[in-house]
Amino acid sequence: MKRSLARMLLRTRTRAQEERGAALVMAIIMGVVLMMVISTAVAIGLSGVRSSKTNEDWNAALAAAYAGVEEYRNRLANDSTYTKFGNPVSDFSSTSNVSVDSNNPAFGMGPSGSWATVPGSGGAATFRYEVDNSKYSAKGVLSLRSTGRVGDSTRTVVADLRQSGFIDFLYFTDYEVRDPDLGGRSCTVRYQWQGSVSCDTIQFASGDTMNGPMHSNDTLRLCGTFNGEVTTGDPGTSGSNYIASCSNPRFNYGKPKSGQTIGMPETNSEMKKEVRTDLGDDVPQPGCLYTGPTSIVLNGDGTMTVHSPFTKFTRVAGDGATSGTKPSECGTPGTDSNQLGSSGGAKINVLDENLVYVQNVPSVSSNKNYTRNGSWPDGFTCKSGGSGWTLGSLAYPMADEKVPSLDPAHYGCRNGDAFVKGTLSGAMTIASENYLYVTGDIKYKDAGSDILGLVGNTAVFVWNPYTCTSWNTDWRGNRTTCRSYGFTMAKNRTISAAILSVAHSFTVQNYDVGSSRGTLTVKGAIAQKFRGPVATTGNTGYDKDYNYDDRLRYTAPPKFLSPVSTTYGISKVGSVGSAFNADGSTR
Repeated sequence: MKRSLARMLLRTRTRAQEERGAALVMAIIMGVVLMMVISTAVAIGLSGVRSSKTNEDWNAALAAAYAGVEEYRNRLANDSTYTKFGNPVSDFSSTSNVSVDSNNPAFGMGPSGSWATVPGSGGAATFRYEVDNSKYSAKGVLSLRSTGRVGDSTRTVVADLRQSGFIDFLYFTDYEVRDPDLGGRSCTVRYQWQGSVSCDTIQFASGDTMNGPMHSNDTLRLCGTFNGEVTTGDPGTSGSNYIASCSNPRFNYGKPKSGQTIGMPETNSEMKKEVRTDLGDDVPQPGCLYTGPTSIVLNGDGTMTVHSPFTKFTRVAGDGATSGTKPSECGTPGTDSNQLGSSGGAKINVLDENLVYVQNVPSVSSNKNYTRNGSWPDGFTCKSGGSGWTLGSLAYPMADEKVPSLDPAHYGCRNGDAFVKGTLSGAMTIASENYLYVTGDIKYKDAGSDILGLVGNTAVFVWNPYTCTSWNTDWRGNRTTCRSYGFTMAKNRTISAAILSVAHSFTVQNYDVGSSRGTLTVKGAIAQKFRGPVATTGNTGYDKDYNYDDRLRYTAPPKFLSPVSTTYGISKVGSVGSAFNADGSTR
């Protein structure tokens, strides 16, 4: 009995000891699990802090990169020549011609190179940038790669910058009055919002449609339909900054807004520098210079046929053009077959990504293109009084043409007039020191890639000759007086180009006589100092069909002329892989 009781007590103690041991093990296990949970929670919390900080730096670095773009734009606005600066060591600038501005820390490269500080960041945010100016001469576009740095984070953006200018608008004018020198009333020229004017004012007609943005420094007289933003230099409040010349002009992008005036250059003489061979990095790829009346026919196959009988040298050097060259790509001067002065002209390749400039015949004997007054190239005939010329089948004026009285006169024998028509395959700008005539349709072979600039210093005319179609005769049958005039050229005209008349107007020759000439279609942009008429309310001239070439928002014709002062807009921008590590080394 006692032994049984002892065995029972022993079993009870053993079981209790086993239970206490199991409980201890469970307690240890639970403690370990709890510590793991706490450690994980702490790790996650700390990771969240680090992640939050990293995200802040990541976003701030992008903002610093954009700050670099804005800082560079500000430098360009203050110094138009700043396009030549960059860091030639950068692979981004490998196709460019740049030099370092030692005063600009943003041009630093490598771990030891400098960074510019974002103002107001206390040194926490910095940036550096690289410049590609290889497309600037031809297209007016700069590419900038800007990298921002905050903490250990770097971000990079690439921005294309383009000069703001006349081609930002389908239609631009300095003055909304008719040019006194091209048939308008003699008057004191000023903006209409500055007070009453006695000049001939011109208005848009009810049937006019403008498919694109437009701006005038002057007060606009508007009727018709406007499918684009309209701005004016008139500082009046909305609704009083323009004149409605009919009861209901239609503004599909809002009523005209007041904006700044945009300064016109006095001449296009700056473009003439582009044909000099002695300006080094400022003109790395000179264009072609032609002298005197010059006809250019665009052939549609990447070539053009050029007649330019006065031309002796197609590139020059020195301020007075005291030396010159005759590169084959500009055509060979002379009167032999396929030369510039021959009756058939010279067939050469379009001067792609470059410029042609047509100058007046120089009057200074030291100039390499000088020709003595009263002396004419072989095969070239000057009309009595110098008011017309012929070269082979070319004749300006046409036979029996009634030529309007202008100053300077139409078709001067020694004038730097360009006569242009045809289909362009390529990218080129044609500029003239005097008039530029559009003598036929001008179209693009490929409307997506071809681009043309037309810049007349004195005026740009849509050639529209008015000729005698019936004569009175004397008893011998000799012509005496014209019985009736009419147009011998086909109706309608299409011009694909960015057009600029620097000192005068874009206008139609003989716009105010005869009957309707159909439709003048412009696909591009028009800019002019004075408003140029193309029709009258009496149903003469052309109806307008003007359409903006949206590509001009992002690119320009080669070496196109810019306003007196200009800013640079961002035409494209995007984030790319970072160009630098936080220590300054390249990736």
